Amino acid sequence: NDTYDNNEDGSFVPILMDWEIGDEKMRSFYGGNFITDTKGRNYYIENESTLWPPRYLAKDSVAARRRLPSIGKGKTIHDVLKSEGKEIYTKGGLGPCLSMPRLLYGAREDKNNTNWENMAPRGFDDNDFVTLRYRWHASKGEFDASKYGKTIIDVSRVPENALEGKALNIHRPLIYYCRQDPPPPRYAISLFRVNHYLDSFEAYSYRNDARSNLRQCKECYQKKGSEAAVTMDDTIRPWLRKFVEDVGHEKAKRLLSNAGDFVKLG
Repeated sequence: NDTYDNNEDGSFVPILMDWEIGDEKMRSFYGGNFITDTKGRNYYIENESTLWPPRYLAKDSVAARRRLPSIGKGKTIHDVLKSEGKEIYTKGGLGPCLSMPRLLYGAREDKNNTNWENMAPRGFDDNDFVTLRYRWHASKGEFDASKYGKTIIDVSRVPENALEGKALNIHRPLIYYCRQDPPPPRYAISLFRVNHYLDSFEAYSYRNDARSNLRQCKECYQKKGSEAAVTMDDTIRPWLRKFVEDVGHEKAKRLLSNAGDFVKLG
């Protein structure tokens, strides 16, 4: 416990324990044990690191980002995961749960700006796609506006007993496997990132879910919008042109025929 006792790294220090074991649910989530010493200080004794699931370290994530294909290269997320997963059984490989930082985009319209460019190809409208319509977002890598990240889990690589019971939260449903790598999810070097769009108040408030009351709060919506209007860019906006070029105009129109429409909720 170097923080409290100023011990040097690598030193062996006996700890007087009263062996009070912590909460069983927490132990099952984290895969270790909580113990308390005679001075009332809590310790977490984790399983050996060799038993941890494979995961990307910071240097691995930097290298993986450099290997990412450009938009329009015909590669899917599945293609990237399959390619990066070739070394999954080596130390430091891509684990069964990949954590991704989130970036909140606000609802600030920008079409009167002199540097605005319509990105929708012929037969499509920028207004029908939030990814084309909105450019302003929160600061990259800051938690206050964008909040918690998301995860992708390969359940084929997770034991069945790990899927039992309720998840602690949707952002890290399997805490032992979803280790926020690199910890915490760093926007600059994360393999994938999630753009989260606030959209118009109509879109924000129409959902009928557990947060319906909060979604009816226009002041809350406006506060979120102001937090997500720090800077702007066009990084994601060219995707639709590339998609139409890749699958063809007719097929793209069919696949995206209802984009921008709201389903009437009861």
